[in-house]
Amino acid sequence: MSHGAARSLLLVVALAWCGTAGAATPDQCGDADASGSRTVTDGVLVLRTAAELNEGCSAISRCDVDGSGSVTVTDGVVALRLAAGLDAPLACPDVVVDRSAFTIFQFNRRSAFGFCPPLDSVSQIILSDVEGGVERHAMVIVEGTPGDPDCDPEIMPVPAVACAKEITLPARLLTADEVARVEAAFTSVTVEQRQNPDCPRRPFDPCLINEFTWDATTITDFVCGQPRVLAQESGELIGVLETLR
Repeated sequence: MSHGAARSLLLVVALAWCGTAGAATPDQCGDADASGSRTVTDGVLVLRTAAELNEGCSAISRCDVDGSGSVTVTDGVVALRLAAGLDAPLACPDVVVDRSAFTIFQFNRRSAFGFCPPLDSVSQIILSDVEGGVERHAMVIVEGTPGDPDCDPEIMPVPAVACAKEITLPARLLTADEVARVEAAFTSVTVEQRQNPDCPRRPFDPCLINEFTWDATTITDFVCGQPRVLAQESGELIGVLETLR
C-alpha cells in the first residue's frame, strides 16, 4: 500500500473515532458555560456579554446564537427560550475545522509572564509527513540534578524542582495507531476567531501559552489571542501529543 493510501485509510479510522468538537454544533449553540445543557445560567451569561460585563461568555461561537456576528440582547433572549424548552432558530457560527491533512505540525509551549510547564511534559513536538510515515521530533521538560549546566532557571515547572531542563527525545516514525489518534484529534478542531470578551476589561497574566501550528496556520490557547482554541480542547490535544513520546 502506498503512503498516500495508508494515510487515507487511517483517516477513515480517525473519522470513525472522532467525537463532537468543542463549540458551535447545534446541541452546543447557546450552551454558554459548556455544561452540556442549555439552562437559565447560559442566558444570563449571554446577556452579561451583550451588556459588556465581565464573566460572560468565553466562546463567542456558542453565544452568537442568531449568527449576526456579535453577541446582543437578542441572543440572550433566544438562549433563555432554549433554556425553557421553547423552539428558537440556531445559527451559531461554524468554527470547527479539519486539520488532519498537514505537511508539518508543530506544538510549542512558550513563556508568557513566567514559564510554568508541567514537569515531565512535552515542551515541543514536531510531526512531519515524510516518505514512509509521520516522523516525530520532541522535547520534554524533566527534573535534572542541581549543578547540571543544562539546568534552566527560567523554567519554573509544576511541581517545582531545584533543577529543570529540556531534553531531546530520539526522532522516530509514529506507529499506525499513533497516526490514527493524531488524525482523529485533528479532524475536528474548534477554532474561536475572537478573543475572550473579557480581555479588554480585565488583565490575564498566564505563565504558559500553548501554540499549535498546522503548516502556516497557528492557533493559541491564550484567552486574549485570536484565533484561539479553548482550554478544554487544548488539554485534549496535548493529551494526545503526550502519548507520542
